[in-house]
Amino acid sequence: MRKKPEITEQTRKNLVSAFWTLYMDKPVSRITIAEITDLAGYTRATFYRYYTDVYELLEEEENSLLNQIRELFESAAHTSDDVSLLSQAGAMLVVLRQNNLYASALLSDHGDPAFVNRLKDLLWPYISHYLLQLDTGGTYEAELLKEYYLSGIFGTVRKWLEDPQIEIDRLIQILAAMVTGSR
Repeated sequence: MRKKPEITEQTRKNLVSAFWTLYMDKPVSRITIAEITDLAGYTRATFYRYYTDVYELLEEEENSLLNQIRELFESAAHTSDDVSLLSQAGAMLVVLRQNNLYASALLSDHGDPAFVNRLKDLLWPYISHYLLQLDTGGTYEAELLKEYYLSGIFGTVRKWLEDPQIEIDRLIQILAAMVTGSR
């Protein structure tokens, strides 16, 4: 007998919610399936119907967030020949703010470094052409430039997500100034 799709989806959401509650406070390596299922009110067998382990659950959630950001950037790129850096930064910040607790956890000190690297790889093609035209001298220098800019952007966004004391539009202006070197 198959369960109704809405029940299955709610069970999955409850497991994911329990995971995020735990992940906001500790690294994935210290989260157990028992903790997730106890918090969500299910058995371990229920968890295994949906995921093989905690890392698969985390990967699904990371992929979902990255796909949302990718779709917004691609949509913005197709709506205009001259997509501004501000609209692209705004698109990313909207997604991160909508997923504030999750994004904060993923970008935190105990977040998944692989997620941050995947996010950098996703964003770099969209913002790299806005940078000052610097002669990087080669691939390694280009990687250093990429790391410099994106680490600064992510550090700034992480700080803002933790305590958003300014409006999103002002943050976008600050990020654009960081990337373009303007004031």
